[in-house]
This record gives sequence, C-alpha cells and structure tokens, in this order.
Amino acid sequence: MSPIIYDNTVCKRYKILVNAFFYPHGIRDFVQKRIPIKNNDKILDAGCGYGILSKAILEKVKRERLTGVEQHAFDISADMLDAFRERCDDNVHLQQLDVRQLPYKDGVFDLIVTSAMLEYVPDIENALVSFRRCLKPGGKTYVFMSRKSALNDVLFLPFGKPRCYSFPKFKNLLIRAGFRDVNKHNFPPTSFWLNAWGIIVEAVR
Repeated sequence: MSPIIYDNTVCKRYKILVNAFFYPHGIRDFVQKRIPIKNNDKILDAGCGYGILSKAILEKVKRERLTGVEQHAFDISADMLDAFRERCDDNVHLQQLDVRQLPYKDGVFDLIVTSAMLEYVPDIENALVSFRRCLKPGGKTYVFMSRKSALNDVLFLPFGKPRCYSFPKFKNLLIRAGFRDVNKHNFPPTSFWLNAWGIIVEAVR
C-alpha cells in the first residue's frame, strides 16, 4: 500500500483549510508554551508539509535566543517541500523522504515532531519504530494527530481518508514501538477550538 503524496493543487487546498481554522496559530502557541527546547538540540520535523511546525520552532529558538539548535525536516511530497521553502528560511536541513525509509543514524535527535502525517502512513507502527530509533535516549516525540470523529471524516475527505486513533489506541501503538511516559496534551486556551480537531501526544524514548 502506497502513502499519499500531495501535488501542488492539494497542497493549496490544505493550506486554505488549516489557515481557516487558525491551525498554525495553535501550533505556534503549543510550541512556545509546552515544548522544551535547549541549546544544541537536534530536531526533526517529520512529514513537515509546508512548515507549520518548523516555523514555530524557528520562532521559539529566536525568541529564547537559543544557540546551536539544528533543525531537520522532510516530506514525501516535492510540492509540499516547495511550499516549505517559501515559508521557512534556509536554517532548516530539508529532504524529500518516505517516513518508512529514514536514512538518519540511530540516536541522533533530541526531539521529533510531526503533524497530520502519521494517520496517512500505511504502516504506522514501522514509522513509530523509526522515530524511536532516531531519538537519543530520553529524547521526546510530539505527535499532532487528527481525532477520530465524523467532523474529520468530512474535513479531510479531499486529502485521502485518514486512519485516526483514539488516545488509548495510539498510546498502545507507541508503547509497542518501545516508547514510555506517553501523555496526552490539549492545545492552549488561546486555541481551544482545535481540541475538537485533534490530540497532541508526547512520548519519551
């Protein structure tokens, strides 16, 4: 089973949808307030799309005057990567990759973030195992994932039907992949409406 690869037309539709719900605003709020980043951290944005998460991280690094932070990002869609380059600066190491075939060495990242990507991966368990392999011991992953609901079935129909999960089921997948300390988070109060769309899950290698 092949993963979904967005072309330029679908990329534009996706940008319209997420901006209509102020999703980038919610991502930025959560990154600023809830995701700890330290000097010299190495960060991966997996399935980066057009750069919502990477942009929020760049802003946090600049605001907190962090040094030595190294950002990497990948997506399977060349058109999404083109849109990413328009949104983010050159400080992100960008690659076109399939999450199921990551070339990174074991234990290289302090933090892996991903948004609205894993629910479109045919073999999500292998992707989670790859995430864990690439994290340093004690490293964290934050997953922003669509909630299983009738609303999302309608919203995401133009982008391919996502395989959404309840938190207990997704937590079980993470534990089976070798993660620990799996916790669910909400979007900050300033973006409370996004909690109807999705869940945020934190897990530790």
